[in-house]
Amino acid sequence: MKKLVLALAAAAALCGAGAASAQTAYGQIGTTGLTLGYAHHFSNFNLRGDINFLDYSRNFDAGSVKYDGKLKFSSVGLFADYFVASQFRLTGGLFLGRDKINARGVAKPGSDVLPGEWVEGEIRSKDVRPYLGIGWGFGPQAGKGLSFAADLGASYGAYSTDYKVSPGMQAYWGNDRVQKERRELDDEVSKYKWYPVIRIGATYRF
Repeated sequence: MKKLVLALAAAAALCGAGAASAQTAYGQIGTTGLTLGYAHHFSNFNLRGDINFLDYSRNFDAGSVKYDGKLKFSSVGLFADYFVASQFRLTGGLFLGRDKINARGVAKPGSDVLPGEWVEGEIRSKDVRPYLGIGWGFGPQAGKGLSFAADLGASYGAYSTDYKVSPGMQAYWGNDRVQKERRELDDEVSKYKWYPVIRIGATYRF
């Protein structure tokens, strides 16, 4: 997270070096989690930087297995907006930081394997992911005060996986079964390289 904050600070410093004085703070919610950001405005484009974060957990039962799922987003977004109309824009940029999904299933009493044995899988994004999209809001000519902003686009990058089992599960399944499950997870995740980015929120122009 320290690197992410430094990257955002560098972007803010770069924006501050520009000649234009209009600035906007914003907050959004969407598929990248909760977002807090800053935009610096020029004649027909913006430079923006934001922090995205989400830490969500959910536990649930399915048959004889108890599942613990975790979703954690932690990234910085650096963007350039080009306005083709007063508020409509084209946006390109980067997401820096790693998002991940983790799930662990633990056998409960009465299952086919020893209670307490577990299987765990994790999916992780790349640390750098380019972004392309369109959006509404942050227009350089907009007046001061509260307004609305929305983004629609996608980030690109392959995802990595990790698959682990407890020693007891390894002995129960055997190495061939474990390797098969690992390959199936990796093969399924490898199909997806584009992540949809949909965000809406409020802005405040100073």
